[in-house]
Amino acid sequence: MIMIIGSEGDFHAKHIFEKLQAQGVACFYLDTRTFPKSLRLNLSPKDRQHPGTLITPEGQEVALESIQSVYWRYHHGIEIAPTVPVEVQSIIYREIEAALGSLFRLMPNANWVNSWAAVEGHKFKPHQLSLMAQAGIPIPDTLISNDPDAIRRFFDKHRGNVIYKPVAGGAHTAKMKPEDFAPERMKDLAQSPVQFQEMIEGADIRVYLIGEDFFAAEIKAETLDFRDTPGADIACVELPNKVKEQCRKAAQLMQYQFTGIDIKRTPRQEYIFLEANPSPMFVHFENMTGYPISESLMNLLRR
Repeated sequence: MIMIIGSEGDFHAKHIFEKLQAQGVACFYLDTRTFPKSLRLNLSPKDRQHPGTLITPEGQEVALESIQSVYWRYHHGIEIAPTVPVEVQSIIYREIEAALGSLFRLMPNANWVNSWAAVEGHKFKPHQLSLMAQAGIPIPDTLISNDPDAIRRFFDKHRGNVIYKPVAGGAHTAKMKPEDFAPERMKDLAQSPVQFQEMIEGADIRVYLIGEDFFAAEIKAETLDFRDTPGADIACVELPNKVKEQCRKAAQLMQYQFTGIDIKRTPRQEYIFLEANPSPMFVHFENMTGYPISESLMNLLRR
């Protein structure tokens, strides 16, 4: 049995789920938002052989020990019924979160792609960058700050060639401008820290590591953030062995079995690592390059 964690509208999770089903592989699709309103859970911490079951609204019963692999595409959070009184919503949220967290830790045979801990660690991108830097993997000069004076020094240090993005991710990259130092902008900054980085000129490289499989391509976008160019050309590339080893080292550091790594290749042929994502989108990339990413991911789950 393979568990897919996603949502009804998650294209990539559904893509893998449907392909596995078409191959006759037993699968279970988990949208965390269905618990507890329509999904029943039974956990027995004392029983090591049979730690629990999940029961779907259709009556399908899934024993936790039967789950051999989990593809963590996206945990879409917790939904609380609107009928729950406001004064107890925080308590209910805490209890649901504790039950789900226990569920994810009580699957004795499961191979996680990727684990709860690894996915949670991705939220702390500065720590991820620090781990890579300590391992000798090149990263951009980076500042996480809500201090206008420190940001001005960083901006001047890099002669205005600075980009910014959220500390936790989730929004596209933008180039910093002198007008960003306007008082109203700096006032907003005081409410929330931002991640600033030196702007790295060069080609965008995306690498997919799936177990031992390695796929790399150049994304030929005209925009600062290649995600702002949906129709960008994607061409397969061969990377130097040293860069391949650095990619594998980054995945090892983050405890990722499956990852999408974003790299900049500078005009001087230097490779600067920007991020390693534990749950990357891949279908468009696969269609553009012909790389067998879906099959590689399914092979990893079947193993």
